[in-house]
Amino acid sequence: MTLLHDLGLWLWRLLPSNPILVRVVSTGGKRVRHLWARVAYLGVLFLVLLVMGGNAFSVQPASLAHLAKQSTQTFTAVSIVQLLLMCFIAPIFTAGAITQEKDANTFHILLTTPMSNAQIVLGSLISRLYFVWVLLIAGLPVFGITMLYGGVTTAEVFESFGLAASTGLITGCMAIFISIARVGTRRTIFAFFVGVAAYLVALGAIGMSAYGALPEAPLGVGLNVQMSWLAPIHPFLALSVVTGWTPAPSITDLGRFSWPWNWALANPASAYMVGCVLASIVLIVLSLAFVRTGAKEGEITWLSRVKGILALHDPTGERRRKPRHVWSNPIAWREAATRASAGGRSAFRWVVVALGLAAGFTLLLAYYNGWWGLSPARPNEARYWLTVLVWLQLAVILLLVTNTAATTLTREKESQTMELLLSTPLTSKYIVAGTLRGLVSFVVPLILVPPAVLLMFVFLDLGYGNAEWVTTPEAVLLAPLLVTGFAALAAMIGLQFSLLSKKTVPAVMISTAVVMGAAGLLWACGAALATGGWFFGSVVLPFAPFPALQALIDPTSVFRETQSTPSPDDLTAARVTRALTSFIAVAAYAAATYSIYNGLVRNFDMTVRRQSA
Repeated sequence: MTLLHDLGLWLWRLLPSNPILVRVVSTGGKRVRHLWARVAYLGVLFLVLLVMGGNAFSVQPASLAHLAKQSTQTFTAVSIVQLLLMCFIAPIFTAGAITQEKDANTFHILLTTPMSNAQIVLGSLISRLYFVWVLLIAGLPVFGITMLYGGVTTAEVFESFGLAASTGLITGCMAIFISIARVGTRRTIFAFFVGVAAYLVALGAIGMSAYGALPEAPLGVGLNVQMSWLAPIHPFLALSVVTGWTPAPSITDLGRFSWPWNWALANPASAYMVGCVLASIVLIVLSLAFVRTGAKEGEITWLSRVKGILALHDPTGERRRKPRHVWSNPIAWREAATRASAGGRSAFRWVVVALGLAAGFTLLLAYYNGWWGLSPARPNEARYWLTVLVWLQLAVILLLVTNTAATTLTREKESQTMELLLSTPLTSKYIVAGTLRGLVSFVVPLILVPPAVLLMFVFLDLGYGNAEWVTTPEAVLLAPLLVTGFAALAAMIGLQFSLLSKKTVPAVMISTAVVMGAAGLLWACGAALATGGWFFGSVVLPFAPFPALQALIDPTSVFRETQSTPSPDDLTAARVTRALTSFIAVAAYAAATYSIYNGLVRNFDMTVRRQSA
C-alpha cells in the first residue's frame, strides 16, 4: 500500500498538480489574446463552412442525396483546414514553453526548484497543448452542423479530430525537444516551420502521384486515384482515407505485407495516431536528457578535456582578431558581417539552398533517364513535379523570410538591447534600413534557387531539341522577379508585427498567419476569377504567389479552369499577357512593400518608446 501510495502521489505531482501546468492554465486561460485566438480559429472554420456549404444552407430546393453529398464535401474542407491549422498552431504554442523561460532568464531559477525533469517537460508540454486541444473541442459544434443532412458519420468526425489532436501532439513534442536542446526562440521556430512545411508538401506530392499509389487500394468514388502507401505517416493522406476520397484496402487484400504493415495500410488513420503517440513518448524521453544540459555549460567534462587536448592554442595564451572596418550604417554592417544578423550566419540556409538545387538536379536526371515513370516523351509528368518543387521552394522562402523578419526587432526587445539602440544617434531610418540589409543578404541565395532549377530544364530542352519543353524560357527571367516581390512584402509584414509585438512567439504566429492566409486568399480569388476565360486568368494569376509560378512553368494552366484546349494563337497571346501582367504584379508588390516601409519608419520611435514605458 505504501508503494502504491507513493506511486499515486508521484503521478499526481507529475501532471494534475504540476506547478507549471496549474500556473499556465489558471493564468493563461484568462488572457484576452487567447480568447481572440479561439474566436479567430472558430471564425476560419465557420467561414469555410459557409463557403463550402452554401448550397446546403440555401433556400433553393434540393434532394437529400445532393444535400448529403454537399455535407460530405463541406466536412472534408473543414477537416483539411482544421488539420492544417493544427500543424502550425501547436508548435507555435509549445515552442515558447521552454524558450520563453530562457529568453527571460528565468529558466535557471526553474532548475533550482524541487521540480524534476519530467515535471518541467510534461508541465511545459501539456500546459501549451491544453490550449490547442481546447481549440479542437471548441470547433466540435461546427462539425456537428455538417452532420445535419447525412453523408458524415460520427466515426468520421472523431477520426478527423483524432488526426488533428495527434498531429498537435507530435508537433508539440518535437517543438519542446528542439526548444530544450537548442537555446533561442528565434531559431527554434525558424527551423521548425520549414521542416513541417517541407515534410507535408514533399510527402504529400509523392503520395498523390502515381508513384505513391498502393496497387491493392480501390479507386476513390468519382476520382481516378488510389490510396497512397504513405498514408500511415502523413496526416492529410490519412485524412483523405477518412473522408472517402481514397478508400483503404481490406487487410485480406494485403497478403504480400506482414504485420504490422498490413494493419497500418488497412487502417491508415489509426496507424498514424498510434505512430504519433509512440513517437511523442520517444521525444519526451529524449527531452528529459537535455533539460539540465545547458545549465552545466562551462563545467569540466570528459568531452571538454578531449577537446582541450586536441585543440591548438596560442603559446602566449592571447586571443587576437584582425580589426574590421565598420560601415557608415553600423546596423547594416552588423546584419551583413557578424553573427548577430537577422537570419544568423549559420549553415542552415546553405543547406536549404543545396537541398533545393539537389532536388532540381535529381528531377532533371529522372526526366532524361526515364526514372520513376518520367520521360521526355511525356513532359507533363515532369512539369507537374517541377511545379511542385518550385511551390515547395517558394513556401520555404516565404516561411523563412517571414519568421526571420518577425524576430529582427523582438530579439532586440527580449535581449533588452533596444534601449541601447535608442540612446545612440542612429535614427529609425538607419535602424530599419540596417535590418532590411540583413534580410536581403539572407534571402538572396534562396531566391536564386527556383530560377536556377528552371534554367537547367531550359538549357537541356534547348540542347536536346525537344518539341515540347517542360517549362518556358521567360519563366527564368520572371520567376526571380515575382519571388523577390513576394518575399519583400512578406519581409515587411514580418517586420511590421515584429515592431508591434513585444515577444517573438506572437510576432511569428501573427505574421506567418497573415502571409499564408493572404497567399491562400489570393489563390482562391485567382482561381475564381480565372473561370472567366484565359485572358482573366493571364491577368489575375500573376498576382497570386503560387498560381503565378505555375502559370510561368505551365502556360496552359490559365485555360484549365475553362476546360478548353488552347489554340497556338491563344496560347501565345496568353503567354504575352501573362508576362506583361507579371511586371505589373512585381510593381504592385514593390509599391505595397515601400508603403509599409514608410509607415514602419514613421511610427518606429513612437511604438518602441510606448512599449518601453
